[in-house]
Amino acid sequence: MKIFDIHMHVFPDAVAEKAVTNLGNYYKVKMASKGTWEDFNKSLAKSPEIKKCLIHSTATAPHQVQNVNNFVASLKDDKRIYGFGSIHPDYDDIENEVERMISLGLRGIKIHSDFQEFAVDCKKACKIYEVAEGRLPILFHAGDENVDTSSPKRLRHVHDMFPKLKMIAAHLGGYSAWDDSEKYLVGTDVYFDTSSTLQAIDPGQAIRIIRNHGIEKCIFGTDYPMHYQDQVIEKFLELGFTDEELHKLLWKNAHDFLGIEE
Repeated sequence: MKIFDIHMHVFPDAVAEKAVTNLGNYYKVKMASKGTWEDFNKSLAKSPEIKKCLIHSTATAPHQVQNVNNFVASLKDDKRIYGFGSIHPDYDDIENEVERMISLGLRGIKIHSDFQEFAVDCKKACKIYEVAEGRLPILFHAGDENVDTSSPKRLRHVHDMFPKLKMIAAHLGGYSAWDDSEKYLVGTDVYFDTSSTLQAIDPGQAIRIIRNHGIEKCIFGTDYPMHYQDQVIEKFLELGFTDEELHKLLWKNAHDFLGIEE
């Protein structure tokens, strides 16, 4: 069994402890790992099935954009790694930075609007989608108990406004908002990832969402360092998908979404 983990985070050593602490405090969870490159590799060694990884980070302020993109791009020297860059709607030259991201070999954009403090369907965010549409896919953090900025309903608005934008909604379309994910996103051509769901969602609902949305549009992710990869894999396998379905969920669909060869 080979796995492509499409949802992972690594931070520069200088900010990793603060970033991981802030994440844990925000989501009121005990973080599994440290989020450094060294710790990432130690954790990954426990899951030799993971052959490829998609790493992304978020610029929570405009001045962080280039540094975040440079850091994620620097990890690509490891042939297992693919990277998504970050953009902020208040960044003063979105078009040129997207061009630079492409030149750095980054494969897409990560948006976490809850931390970046804008609604995904607001007017200023549309500039990002206009530039990215047809050029780079966007992975959206989706859903939150505390704010409405990344809700499944808002993501559906984005999809309706930019139907050619290649989108993936993390956390099965909306962390803690899975009923709304089923209402607004299931059945669209927005991809889902499975990260940070299985510890909270009813397994029956997870299976229903994946099957009703379409096996070919769902992709496995662990959300390291929130969770250890081996533990997420074990829990995912307990859902009982067939070997053919697992090949798509764990490996093939990630390649199709990113447009790369298996």
